[in-house]
Amino acid sequence: MNHRRRGIRSLCCAAVAVSAMSLSGLLLAAEEVKIGFLVKQAEEPWFQTEWAFAEKAGKEHGFTVIKIAVPDGEKT
Repeated sequence: MNHRRRGIRSLCCAAVAVSAMSLSGLLLAAEEVKIGFLVKQAEEPWFQTEWAFAEKAGKEHGFTVIKIAVPDGEKT
């Protein structure tokens, strides 16, 4: 009975190892994710702070933030 458990445990460990290796291969092959962050008043301090927090989240979650300043419709 003990040999049977050891065999099942070895089989499960091998399956987990193969799954982890194939998943890491898929993650390495994936293209980089880029997210655009549009703001209307980029010169304002609160938008600078928003961009900073977005960049921090990008580093933590694996995406790149593209900072995009657009003209404010009310000012044009």
